[in-house]
Amino acid sequence: MTNRYHRVVERIERMIADDIDPIGAMATAAAVLGQEFPAFTWIGFYRVVKPGLLQVGPYQGSPGCLTIEFGRGVVGTCAVERKSRLVEDVRRLDNHIACDPAARCEAVVPVMSGDGALVAVLDADVDVVGGLTADDVSGLEAVAGIVGRAWGDISRSS
Repeated sequence: MTNRYHRVVERIERMIADDIDPIGAMATAAAVLGQEFPAFTWIGFYRVVKPGLLQVGPYQGSPGCLTIEFGRGVVGTCAVERKSRLVEDVRRLDNHIACDPAARCEAVVPVMSGDGALVAVLDADVDVVGGLTADDVSGLEAVAGIVGRAWGDISRSS
C-alpha cells in the first residue's frame, strides 16, 4: 500500500471513533476517499439491506444504481464471492451494470462486520481503462476493514 493510502487510512481511523454509527463511518470514508483521490468518478458503498439485495449507501460522485441484486455486475459478484476484485475494463464484462456510462475501470471490496457477515461492498470507479491497480485494492481493503469494525458483531446486536 502506498504512503498516500497509509495517510488516508490513518486519517479515516482517527475520524471514526469506536462508537460511531456504521452509516456515519461509511459517509466519512467515502468523503475522505473522494477528497483524496479525485480520479475516482464514483466511490462509495452498497449496503446489504436484505438477503440477496444491496442498496446504495453513502458515496461521492454521480448518482449510482439504487439497488443491485447479489450476483449482478461487479458489485453483486463481490457480494456473492466475498472477495475483492479489480476489473481493468468493465466494458469487457458481459454482466457489467452501467450505472455510470463513463466508468471504465472498477475495484470492489467486501465490507465484513466483526463476526464475518457481509454488510456492504465498497466500490471505486474511474474513467480510464486500467486506471486502478492492486495498490488501490489494498488501500480500499484497509478502509473496508475500518468501516467493518464500526458494525461490530451484528449477530449479537439483533
